[in-house]
Amino acid sequence: MNTPDVNQSKIIAAPARPISDTVLFCLYSLYFLTCATLPAAAMEWSWSGYGTLGYAQSDRGYTYERFTNDRGTLKRDSIFGLQLNADFNPQWGATLQTTLAPSVSDDNASEVTLPWAFVSWRPENDWLLRAGKMRMPMYLHSENLSVGASYEFMHLPTEVYSTAPTNDFTGLAFTRTWPGAQGEWSLDGFWGHTRLPITTGNGQSGQTSDLRTRSGGLMLNLHRNDNTYRIGVQQAYIEVPTGGIGQLPGGGAPDPLAPGDGDHSQDKQQQPTEIDTQVYLLGADVALGHDLRLVSELARRRARNLVTPKNSVGMYASLQKKIGPWRPYLTLARLMTDAEARQNSSDYDDQTSLALGSAYVLSPNSRIKAEWMRVHFGGATSLARATGGQAAISNQNLQIVSLSYSFAF
Repeated sequence: MNTPDVNQSKIIAAPARPISDTVLFCLYSLYFLTCATLPAAAMEWSWSGYGTLGYAQSDRGYTYERFTNDRGTLKRDSIFGLQLNADFNPQWGATLQTTLAPSVSDDNASEVTLPWAFVSWRPENDWLLRAGKMRMPMYLHSENLSVGASYEFMHLPTEVYSTAPTNDFTGLAFTRTWPGAQGEWSLDGFWGHTRLPITTGNGQSGQTSDLRTRSGGLMLNLHRNDNTYRIGVQQAYIEVPTGGIGQLPGGGAPDPLAPGDGDHSQDKQQQPTEIDTQVYLLGADVALGHDLRLVSELARRRARNLVTPKNSVGMYASLQKKIGPWRPYLTLARLMTDAEARQNSSDYDDQTSLALGSAYVLSPNSRIKAEWMRVHFGGATSLARATGGQAAISNQNLQIVSLSYSFAF
């Protein structure tokens, strides 16, 4: 699950809310007005669906990635979605996608959301413009991260896929493609905003508010034969509703959300109320021959002029093999907070994971997956949540066994 660029021990956050009523009304209005003005014969409708039923269980009593513990859970990977596409003519179209998944604000409930709700315009074959609710074209599997039947991983590596402040947005996006001597190039750009429901504090004593993010980015891609290469940057401005978070370089003011004695009112005035964050990305999905593939991504995240536990580097490398219907893989991943933040905070990310798994292809659009993963927490982790009187989670290992069935149609 994706997490915002904030200290998770102080702020518990979830993916973006469903699209707002105003934006949804505008999209539906444009959608149906266009339908009313075009001859029925000129329109083409199509729909598709996907889903994953996944089970995960660890060997520890605390919760990792929101749901996983020694009692087992169906919530970490399970999701179901339907998508409707309408092509009004060769230039104009619209997409609506709805999903049923665990609630973003209640660990014990599920909810229906709209991750996709946009209109598209293709003025020329090599240009695509979109407006509405979309997913940021950042990681190799950003746009299909919910479609488990489209990749071999049981669970996309959290060490990288949790680094962006947000993966969803409401705004504008473009794609420009052109041929080159090395292959086909494409440039993706986007700009928009997101609201994240958050709870500050711990447990039942927390207060709920909105974390607002404005973000944009550029991603350059090269598709050559069966290989994909990607480089990009995301710029995000995260509004902190509590008046500030983190530390100024060299120590600076203490985190106003951290417990402690004394009056920190002057310290809070020194804190930025908006976190200026950049995420730099590199990715490659390369065929090595002999039915071997190497998939790797690296994400560098840093808040400008601010030291926070979220200033970090995340990376993974996955070696995958095709053996008949089997797709075994070995994935090594690492997430590490910057040294300066580790020195100034006891709450940071230091974890390494090793995953051994395989998918079994039942059909081109369905597969069963199984995985064993070992996660080592070094000094600390923000991705595990202690319960009751448990001590801080550090310097220990966690093992997770997972099984899932994914399909698409």
